[in-house]
Amino acid sequence: MAGIVIIHNPFARGNIRRPGILLKIKKIVGDYGEVVSTKTIDELPLVAELCLKREIDILGVNGGDGSMHTLLTAFINIYKDHPLPKIIALRGGTMNTMPNSLKLKGKTLEILQKLIEKYTTRTPLDTIGQHLIKLNDKYGFMSGAGIPPNFLSAYYDGTTTGPWQGIKVIARTIGSVLIQGPFAKFIMAPAKCKLKVEEKELPDKEFVAILACTIREIGLGFTPTPRAYDKPGCFHFIATTIAPIKIIPKIPALWLGWDLNLPEVFSQPVSKAKIEPLANLRYMIDGEIYETEEPIEITCGPTIELIKI
Repeated sequence: MAGIVIIHNPFARGNIRRPGILLKIKKIVGDYGEVVSTKTIDELPLVAELCLKREIDILGVNGGDGSMHTLLTAFINIYKDHPLPKIIALRGGTMNTMPNSLKLKGKTLEILQKLIEKYTTRTPLDTIGQHLIKLNDKYGFMSGAGIPPNFLSAYYDGTTTGPWQGIKVIARTIGSVLIQGPFAKFIMAPAKCKLKVEEKELPDKEFVAILACTIREIGLGFTPTPRAYDKPGCFHFIATTIAPIKIIPKIPALWLGWDLNLPEVFSQPVSKAKIEPLANLRYMIDGEIYETEEPIEITCGPTIELIKI
């Protein structure tokens, strides 16, 4: 391995649509680095060990938000107290929520070409410091239970992916809420759990939505966690028991990044939270859906350096 390592996820939806992208990436990287195409996430810890041993400078991720989450989890757990390499997102997903939230724009090959040019000419790289969220031993930028994983399940069940599929799911949800249909009941199915925020336990045991984010946007321009950067060492945490019909008039506020000042909504920056499931709990991290019956400790993770091209 050389100074640059690019991890390519061939199963990322954006890459599936571009079957020839891997060869193009290898051609651009050439002798200045190595491109690793992973078949399963089980390969990532070994790749991380090799990168740590070789002390690489830059780690590129050609995949979507889930690819970045699984890669960061593997690398942080292997690197431990060692500093991570600078990281660049090559926008290989269909939504690319984290890069969009941080205004990391561009197309995969254009981003990579500019990176190689700067690296080979020793031009200083602009970086953004971005803190992560930690859920037990997993790391990412956004996590949620209730509506977030339910929405994603409906999104992934569609015949396509991308912004238009997300918009279709939102429109179908609104229509179903208005007639109290079965689709709305699925999307709004609550997370049954105890919630402790800082040292205080919230009184409710069923939450329509739980959200914990270290970025402001969570997709399609929606900005429900505008205070993700307000306090060092904190993330914006939301937990709500709001009735589905009351969510619809609040959609513009969620898109514009306005706080929901409602008694049914807990929304503020916090340093820690704990979810104790009362039944099997579905939750998501950066688009990846998990299930657990074990408690989840949520805190801030390390700050990483993201390259901005």
